[in-house]
Amino acid sequence: MTPGPPPTVARAAAALRSGATTSAALTETCLARIAALDGRLHAFHVVTAEEARAAARLADEERARGADRGPLHGIPLALKDVFYWKGRKTTSNSRAMRDFEAADDATVVARLKEAGAVLLGQLNTYEFTFGGRPAPALFPPALNPWNPARITGGSSSGSGAAVAAGLCLGALGTDAGGSIRLPAAFNGVAGLKPTYGRVGAYGDMPLTFSFDCVGPMAWTSEDCALMLQPLAGHDPRDPASARVPVPDYAAGLDRGVAGLRVGMIRHFYTSDFAAPAAIAEAVDDVGAVLARLGAEVETVELPPLLDWHAVGRVLIPAEAFAIHEERLQTRWEEYGRLARNRLMLGGLFRAVDYIQAQRRRAELLAALEAVLERCDVVVTAGMLTPAPPLDDAEPFPFLDVPTIGVPFNLTASPCHVVRAGFFADGMPIGAQIAGRHWEEATVLRAAHAFETASGLLDRRPPL
Repeated sequence: MTPGPPPTVARAAAALRSGATTSAALTETCLARIAALDGRLHAFHVVTAEEARAAARLADEERARGADRGPLHGIPLALKDVFYWKGRKTTSNSRAMRDFEAADDATVVARLKEAGAVLLGQLNTYEFTFGGRPAPALFPPALNPWNPARITGGSSSGSGAAVAAGLCLGALGTDAGGSIRLPAAFNGVAGLKPTYGRVGAYGDMPLTFSFDCVGPMAWTSEDCALMLQPLAGHDPRDPASARVPVPDYAAGLDRGVAGLRVGMIRHFYTSDFAAPAAIAEAVDDVGAVLARLGAEVETVELPPLLDWHAVGRVLIPAEAFAIHEERLQTRWEEYGRLARNRLMLGGLFRAVDYIQAQRRRAELLAALEAVLERCDVVVTAGMLTPAPPLDDAEPFPFLDVPTIGVPFNLTASPCHVVRAGFFADGMPIGAQIAGRHWEEATVLRAAHAFETASGLLDRRPPL
């Protein structure tokens, strides 16, 4: 019999500290669910069961001696297969990387180990975080626990599926154009893209130079706050890493939102793109709930979503091609068709295209910053369509629908997805909450207040 899903990170941490459970017990619950469910979900590339059991035993022994490394001490988590992990191959789900093994850990992997987390294995991803579904990559695509005939969203596909299915308590993802937030929305979990430079990216196989962020995915926004804590902070091995103070992300979660100023970017999902009524109603309800809790909510205007989309569709492929150019020239046959075609698109842009896109990017940033002078956070849709069918293999599906996540990559802003509702068929709907640079704590506080008041997180996938 498959055990029920594990508790949230916050509840598990409290149970560990009180002695009500052990890391070994939590780890066995996750491993049993992986064994029972992942054969049909494909969330994991590799399950490191024995290493996880050893780490859990160590965490329990340390706690018995009075040691406490923080809220992640003894918590079973998993990693998107793009992070260096010493002693293991990091593939980015590509045949071109199937034999790659880094000499050391990625910064975020090292920090999770220092925090006492138990690492269950490596999670599925779109190939090089840019391929799609169901591309012929090294591993089969992850399937959505709410409906395996629908996609998980990418590129942190396995991370979204694993958290939603209760195979782990939390996971790491990466985000260059919505790759944490879209799978969080499609899988009905919480996912945070921090401010660019907040979390060290050394040892993360990059898609781009100026967009990639590492962030947590978990069942709740509170869990994301607890996971972000040890990850945040300057990384001397990452030239883009910022030297800025790191607050206590969990400390202010329960302060509520009375007096918080919230801007609703409705035109992104109503007039710029006519999202289904269920999405519009769910996202609007986020604003309504925050207003009932005492926030000051207003509708705000930004440049049209297609402007943001167009800039992202120049900059992201161009930077991705720059990273992959040499390997594409010498080992192109090892790339899956979708990843190869999308990456090679970036080779068609001229220097003037890239420069003009960066110029417009600066203008778009200024527009958002003007809104955030009078608003503490902004809210918009986390998705513009239901999760598409798994067999939808269009080479460039992102040209059909604007990319709703990319605005906050262009501006380097912290942005978080919460579960906002459900379609009539039971599939989840996600909304985005974004804020000022370095103010992840405010974003998470608003998200936590909404989650607590809405009661939407009681519903689990029908596994």
